[in-house]
Amino acid sequence: MRAKKENVREVFPATIDRLIERAQDAGKTLTDTDIAAELGIPMDTFKLYYQKDKAPAEVFDLMRKKFKQFIGTLYIERVIMSDEFDDADGDDEDQEG
Repeated sequence: MRAKKENVREVFPATIDRLIERAQDAGKTLTDTDIAAELGIPMDTFKLYYQKDKAPAEVFDLMRKKFKQFIGTLYIERVIMSDEFDDADGDDEDQEG
């Protein structure tokens, strides 16, 4: 397992899609149901992870172990950037007159 990076999280739907794609390239058909069963998570939970694009880090780690031949050490991540604006900027200019 890698060290957790700040403002970075793994992307569940893209990881699943890439896993299915790589399995197909290798001649194996994998479905969402197959993946959920192999990971030991209920299908409803799997669908929720996919829809919300949030899953525990342990799920990604387990996926890389169970499907090592297809995704190995693949990490698809999203960087979360946030900007903070100072509300005082520009207010004085608007009120000059």
